[in-house]
Amino acid sequence: MDDRLQPLIGDYKSTVARAVAALEASGIPRPATTTEWVGYDVPGRGELFGGGEYFIHGFGCAVRLPDASVDFDFGDDGQIDGFDWSRLASFAGSRLLRRYGIRDDIELRALIDDAHASGDLVHSGYILSYTRDSLPHQSVREENGEQ
Repeated sequence: MDDRLQPLIGDYKSTVARAVAALEASGIPRPATTTEWVGYDVPGRGELFGGGEYFIHGFGCAVRLPDASVDFDFGDDGQIDGFDWSRLASFAGSRLLRRYGIRDDIELRALIDDAHASGDLVHSGYILSYTRDSLPHQSVREENGEQ
């Protein structure tokens, strides 16, 4: 995987983990599945304990923390480490070039495509991609046609 893409993905995943922790601290539990998330009976938007706001949408949530904002979807099994190019681009914002050395959305998409082609990233079959190291061992075995 390109050396510029790894820190962006890492920062994004770290911020999502912080956002989920803030949701949990505010009484919104982490779902075990996307179906569970969609079925939660919680306000669609609100304030977070400790500061910030959230907005629930579809399979995910947009969260504004005191020091960062992030938009994410939960994976089929409640995973929080999936991403797509548009969420990475939105998360990076004006820092895409300055902090990560990626010129624009076009270059970001090309880097993600290359990481998919090399097998460093795995597509979920829906919107999200995952780093190979974040997939459960069984999923990697199934993807390789093993039982």
